[in-house]
Amino acid sequence: MDPKTYAEAGVDIHKADAFVARLKHSARRDGHRRLWPAAGGYASVYPVHGNLAVALTTDGVGTKLLVALEQNKLDTIGIDLVAMCVNDLLCVGATPSAFLDYYATGKLDERLSDDLVKGIIQGCDQACMLLVGGETAELPDLYQNGHFDIAGFAMGTVSKESLITGEHLTAGDKLIGVASTGIHSNGFSLARKLVPLESPLRKSLLNPTAIYAAPVVRLLNEYPGCIKGMAHITGGGWTNVTRPQRNLGYVIEHHLPVPEVMKFMAEKVSAEEMFKTFNMGMGLCVMTSDEHVDRVVNTFASSQLQSMVVGEIAGKKPVLTIKGALGGKDIVLNNSTK
Repeated sequence: MDPKTYAEAGVDIHKADAFVARLKHSARRDGHRRLWPAAGGYASVYPVHGNLAVALTTDGVGTKLLVALEQNKLDTIGIDLVAMCVNDLLCVGATPSAFLDYYATGKLDERLSDDLVKGIIQGCDQACMLLVGGETAELPDLYQNGHFDIAGFAMGTVSKESLITGEHLTAGDKLIGVASTGIHSNGFSLARKLVPLESPLRKSLLNPTAIYAAPVVRLLNEYPGCIKGMAHITGGGWTNVTRPQRNLGYVIEHHLPVPEVMKFMAEKVSAEEMFKTFNMGMGLCVMTSDEHVDRVVNTFASSQLQSMVVGEIAGKKPVLTIKGALGGKDIVLNNSTK
């Protein structure tokens, strides 16, 4: 029987969020007061000199690795790894600069490792950043039957003027959704169980995660203050939209095209579960005032990325309302969900 929720597939988002909260509490030291507050918690921002800081973040690709092994296609996973880190850096207003990777396996496979590195380099090129180092570990007692794991660490630079804090967001600001290239790199514990191996849609699960660096960095550099908030739609699905400022209300009324694989999965699970787990066609949400909407949309178009106004910030009731979701049903998600 197919699982109906992400939790039934073995992933408990609420438990993971509680762990992160405990980790932040236990790791807190006086020195953390030096960190610059940045919107959404997508990256930590550490001041280095005067007006300049470095933004730091880390991530992985998760269960998507199993789909890559199943299809014997490892050349795009590295792009996903870079994307998951870089898109988080962008959300605090940072320009990506350097990347490191960690690759752990039971037995080193040259073809596999070469494909992984090629993908990482390709992703770094897309993000205009350098692969500056990494670590490879052979752990035969830990990884068996060809399994492996990869993790990435990314650094960017950000000035006080470019830092995105979310503090200037206000009712009436527009939400601009930027199209995803597919399922990206989240929700695979559920997706693998919902999309049969024999389905022609299975291949689309490996579409590389979009890297939004070029248009976002252009906006940050050419139009300072244009971006008031930004949300990378990753784990937790559309609840990420509320991360830049949780005490506001958000309303989404229009929708980018939903990838076919997500439409297929939506026949088996609830609409609410789909929007809480997957990106549903929106990989990034940019928040800006009316005067900058055309500039933002045109900048993404210049990078061949579809974007459109999908909604707006609507007052101080802290909920995300998704109007006319799958099947025409409205969905209301509390901002504390993620």
